[in-house]
Amino acid sequence: MLTKSEKQIMDLLWSVDEPLSCTQIVELSGDKTWKDSYVHSLIKSLIKKDMVEIAALELISRSYARKFSPKLDKEQYYLREYLAENPENNIVKLFAAYADGCESAEEMRQLEGIIQQWKTSHNA
Repeated sequence: MLTKSEKQIMDLLWSVDEPLSCTQIVELSGDKTWKDSYVHSLIKSLIKKDMVEIAALELISRSYARKFSPKLDKEQYYLREYLAENPENNIVKLFAAYADGCESAEEMRQLEGIIQQWKTSHNA
C-alpha cells in the first residue's frame, strides 16, 4: 500500500512518458513544497516496494542524476491493490464482471485479441 505522498509521486511518473530525476519530480510537483531530500526518501521507499526502478543516468554539470520510471502501469497497480484487499476475488471474476457490463463489441474484440496474444506468447 502506498502512502499519500508515494501515490502522488507515482501519479506524476505515470503521467509522463519519460523517466524523471528527483529534481524533475520536485519541479513538476506543482504546489507541493517537497524538498529533494524528501523526494529521495519517497523514491527509496518506492524502490523497496518494487514500484519504481532506475531507468537512466543523466550527466548534470559534473555529477550523474538517477532517473526513475514506474515498474507497473497504473492499471496493473490498481488491480494488484484491489486483489490484495479482496482476496476472495480473482482476475477471472473481475473479467466476468467487466464482460457482463460491457456494451461495446469493439472492447470485447480487443480483450479477445489480448487473450490470443497471451496464448501465443505462452504457447498455450
